[in-house]
Amino acid sequence: MLGHEIEQPFDSIESAHDFMDVLAQTVLDAMKDLRKEEQIALAQGHTRRAKAIGLALFKCKTLVCHVHKSRRALNDLRTLRMLILDERATPERVMAATA
Repeated sequence: MLGHEIEQPFDSIESAHDFMDVLAQTVLDAMKDLRKEEQIALAQGHTRRAKAIGLALFKCKTLVCHVHKSRRALNDLRTLRMLILDERATPERVMAATA
């Protein structure tokens, strides 16, 4: 790869939003697994491990909150882009496009 050819992780706001959806689902799945592990640790009397898992759950909750806020910000950016580029479909444009 040449120096001036840098790959972009996201082609559009929509692809970044899709990534956030995948990230949110992945974190939620991890949280389910952590809750199970926490219960196992508590049942086996491993309180230190259970506390560490509890901290990991807290960090996951924080991450999910940030992902949710990022998704809203991406929605706002998508809306602003449509307003700036005048991409909104008006009834006149729809009729002209179908004619």
